[in-house]
Amino acid sequence: MKGLIAAFTRHSVFANILLVGVCFAGIIAWNLMVREMFPEFAIDVVTVSVPFPGADPEEVEEGICQRIEEAIDGLEGIKQYTTQSHEGLGVAVIEIVEGYDVAKAKDEIKSRIDAISTFPVDAEKPIVSEIILKQEVISLALSGNLDERRLKEWAERIKLELRNIDGISQVEVSGASDYEISIEVSEERLREYGLTFDQVAQIVRTSSLNLAGGTVRTEGEEIRLRTLGRKYWGDEFAGIVLLSRPQGEVITLGRVATIKDGFTEDRTTATLNGDPAILVMVWKTTDEDAIRISELVHAYVDEKKPTLPEGVKMTIWNDWSEMIEARIQLLLRNGSVGLCLVLVLLWLFLDLRLSFWAAMGIPISLLGALAIMYASGNTINMLSLFGLIMVVGIIVDDAIVVGEAIYVHRQRGQPPLKAAIEGVAEVGLPVIAAVTTTIVAFLPLVFVGGIMGKFLKIMPIAVICCLSISLAECLVLLPAHLSHLPDPNDPGRLERIRRHPIRRVRRAISDSLEWFVEHVYVPVIGRVLERRYVALCVAVSIFLAALGMVQGGFFKFVMFPDIDGNSLTASVEFPNGTPVSVTRDAVRRMEDALDRVAAESKTLTGEPLIENVYALVGARVSDDISFGGGATPHMGGVRVELLDSEQRGIHSQTVISAWEKAIGEIPGAVSLTIGSLEGGPPGKPIEVWLQGYDMDELLLAAEELVEHIRTYEGVSQVEHDFRPGKNELESTEFSDYSLSS
Repeated sequence: MKGLIAAFTRHSVFANILLVGVCFAGIIAWNLMVREMFPEFAIDVVTVSVPFPGADPEEVEEGICQRIEEAIDGLEGIKQYTTQSHEGLGVAVIEIVEGYDVAKAKDEIKSRIDAISTFPVDAEKPIVSEIILKQEVISLALSGNLDERRLKEWAERIKLELRNIDGISQVEVSGASDYEISIEVSEERLREYGLTFDQVAQIVRTSSLNLAGGTVRTEGEEIRLRTLGRKYWGDEFAGIVLLSRPQGEVITLGRVATIKDGFTEDRTTATLNGDPAILVMVWKTTDEDAIRISELVHAYVDEKKPTLPEGVKMTIWNDWSEMIEARIQLLLRNGSVGLCLVLVLLWLFLDLRLSFWAAMGIPISLLGALAIMYASGNTINMLSLFGLIMVVGIIVDDAIVVGEAIYVHRQRGQPPLKAAIEGVAEVGLPVIAAVTTTIVAFLPLVFVGGIMGKFLKIMPIAVICCLSISLAECLVLLPAHLSHLPDPNDPGRLERIRRHPIRRVRRAISDSLEWFVEHVYVPVIGRVLERRYVALCVAVSIFLAALGMVQGGFFKFVMFPDIDGNSLTASVEFPNGTPVSVTRDAVRRMEDALDRVAAESKTLTGEPLIENVYALVGARVSDDISFGGGATPHMGGVRVELLDSEQRGIHSQTVISAWEKAIGEIPGAVSLTIGSLEGGPPGKPIEVWLQGYDMDELLLAAEELVEHIRTYEGVSQVEHDFRPGKNELESTEFSDYSLSS
């Protein structure tokens, strides 16, 4: 080992080239790496969705879900599967065994599903897809005094314009109802003209088609024939001819039916600060940069605002990139402070050149780690930045130890080159052992399985890369740079110190530290070594006391701490079939409760606690994973943007607790969930699964369990996921009805 150290120490040019190469690679990686909120990963889940329009959950269970279960049961690579029967939709959620090829499993599942020939006739084509967690970057809230149609048209126009910007590809419109042309046929009119409903439906169906009619060959060219008959507007449908009488009278669809060109009956309505609103949500792909997307959207908003109609506002909403930028600034700030502290303290106690090269270990280690992370396909995200911030205080320790050892040998009168070699050889193995044990402590996190393991994996990778580069830097680069360390005992140097006031202060501080080491630290260490068994017992006692405090509950355990974020969300859900008016009243109650909490809360700066309130009726407030489309009148919620945490001085969890208390119990609601929008792996903190063959017994057991858990102190928002379907009238008798003219 000593010969290897001597080889690197003697060739300082090679060390400088290596230093420049590492820094250059790190700077390139920093500019090329994707910046995002959390690392993207697949959760190894495949879903099968089969729409069955008009069917109730029992029909879906019997005709769709049971068929899917029979087809995929026993298939290789499947860990477990669950099926969900909704009104008009059957869904199977299939979890793949960790390490198994998800694409292969998806193909095998699709083959099995496509081979099912016993699906109901009215069931639509199955959709087999792999679940990929999407990341929202930023949203635009378009609000104002426009009617719903014009507001949605503007939102769709903004969506297309954003997609045309280079660097933005994933844009969605949220909080708007779907377009629909409804045709309500009058029974009296049908009888008057001698028509049946089936005849009208068939005529409408065949009158709204584009049909190819082949080609006509002439001497000069071939002409393609095509009939353009597809209708897109209500007025066009009104002109469809249903009946032509010999007298020349023409009966059109508009004479026998009421045609409404508008939105679906189950409406989705949204408001921002009380005004009608629609959200334009911008997402990112794996290769797109969140901060770059945010910058492009902000530039677009600044350019677009002057062109909006009078009374229409465009508001930046839920910009996740701000958290990423704040974490990056924290890393840069911590690194700068650490570098300055090392530079100043080592200069006070040792030597200026030594302090400079020891402090350089911080940027070199960080840049080297970034280069390795970029080469291995990792990104700059909240977790990788957390790992780098955490390790900033560790990476300089080994450089300080090596530098101090070289300085001591130089103080003893050894030549610069020999002092560098001997100093590294003396402390090299202990330094390697110290860094290696830290790496080993983080290494198990790389092999954690499941979704949580995929989520956390980047953090230990960042730490290990940084520590590895730090170890290589202190053993290879640092000795080469300190191989020209000046003699601290040089009489001329000592004379210059005496003449310079700042150097005299530095010398006095250094002498004070040496006095403390010789007269205090060394005697104490000597006595500890003489009574080593007593020292060992004290250490074991401290360890047992700490362990006892953890096991005794004095220190609480949570997987992720409560982050004082600026975004809150509250969702309410009623039984399926609940009128939208009931949901709207519940959402209004949640808004009123929030207003009362804001009025009673005093912020540090005196500014209002609430900046923006987005209320949604007829859909989930936040859905990263959705299995079905369409409005859900029994669902609604509120998303809140709070004043920045540094300005409000009130923790978001305090606001959540006060908000939940102010809302109280909502009559008829099956679920009320209030929390913060901070991202992370999906799922509740604690889930209990109940399985059985009798649904009534399962539901009774679930309700008893929920009531029992609610008696525990500190537990909130306890619920089960069973949702009853709509009420229905059932009949076992059938009658034939005929329409007579």
